[in-house]
Amino acid sequence: MVTLSPSSLNLYLECPRCFWLYVNKRVKRPEKPVATITTGLDRIIKEYFNIYRPKGILPPVIEGKVPGKLIQNLPKKGWLEYTDSKLEAKLGGYLDECLDLGNRYFAALDHKTRGLRPESTHSAHQFQMDAYTLLLEENGFLTQRKAYLVYYIPKTFATLNKIEFELVVSEIKTDPDRARKVFSEAVELLKKTVPEPDKKCEFCKWVSTASIK
Repeated sequence: MVTLSPSSLNLYLECPRCFWLYVNKRVKRPEKPVATITTGLDRIIKEYFNIYRPKGILPPVIEGKVPGKLIQNLPKKGWLEYTDSKLEAKLGGYLDECLDLGNRYFAALDHKTRGLRPESTHSAHQFQMDAYTLLLEENGFLTQRKAYLVYYIPKTFATLNKIEFELVVSEIKTDPDRARKVFSEAVELLKKTVPEPDKKCEFCKWVSTASIK
């Protein structure tokens, strides 16, 4: 049974050929160096949020910026999965955070670190939250089909050992039906022969020109 994630489905949306090669042949795109500070900030933010979870209140940094409170028990450290028996495929992913909105409704919340204020919601982040909403609903959580992105933007040095961050919270509408459709299409693609190179994909262009002498 194939197991996909929101990130692998985002790869499918970006380039079906790269997705097919990654899942079926384990051929990855060349990896770029990743700044580990992002991983470190993500860990610290989650630890900070966990301090307030048992108290039943929101962390002060987002109090008044999002509704509800933190879910009391984040399932399996945020892991949610959904199995489609007809497709013989599974979709799974880790939520950064989940809000209890009251009246038995819940919403996904995701932490994003950026250098500048976002002008709009990135398409990959939008689909990620579409998929998380689908996973919540398939695991018995009622949603209002909305989610929250919390952007952490470095602002200034407050003191020698302290950096101040600006927080920007974005509430977005989500479409789990779109996520389900993309999931189904991606699984069906995997059963076919490898797709032709995508003219818009820089990686496909690189591979097609790499043999030029």
